[in-house]
Amino acid sequence: MHDVIKLYWELRGKAEKNGNELAHHFSVESHEDPAAFFGMAFNSLTMTIELLDHYYKLWGKLNPSAFPNVEETRKQNTERVILLQKMCFVEIMSSFEFSAKKIVLSKTDLFGTFNGRIYLSGIMTRSLEKELINENQLNLWKGAIYLRNALVHNNGIAEEDCTYDYPGATVILRKDTMTQGDLKLFGIITKWLLGESLAWIKNANQSLNADG
Repeated sequence: MHDVIKLYWELRGKAEKNGNELAHHFSVESHEDPAAFFGMAFNSLTMTIELLDHYYKLWGKLNPSAFPNVEETRKQNTERVILLQKMCFVEIMSSFEFSAKKIVLSKTDLFGTFNGRIYLSGIMTRSLEKELINENQLNLWKGAIYLRNALVHNNGIAEEDCTYDYPGATVILRKDTMTQGDLKLFGIITKWLLGESLAWIKNANQSLNADG
């Protein structure tokens, strides 16, 4: 549990650093686009740290012998810790989708127009066409989007078998089975998300600027 909290402190620092980097790079304030996404991510990560820390301290004060089934209690504790991380991942994904939509709508000379509603999957497919990302990056974006959608719409239960290899973690989804993982899985995916978001936002804006 302590390692999980440490990981989220690192993620919080990464979000702050990325936001400041974008703000400096594009000469805007950290709360302004295109840096604003990382402010939203920073807030989500801060809240997650506060909840995890409170939970860690609370359980540290409890006597395991006071519970009729210690192993079951520990299992439930683990499930709650993972649930908090799932919520953070979903919120940051949604914040990025919101920010990405604003970018593509303001840069039609780069991305063109979209028919109907704009989804993150469509944005990333178009990004591959525009050479802002490569095939491997698109595949991992698809994995993150699929995972987010399964968590939001299907209680984390996958509708098909698929595997995605992220730096430091492999996400294995099995049909009709709830998504499983260790305590750090969603933190590791969130770390990937923060890094890829920075790269995408930079590439999207610089490509436009390069075209005039």
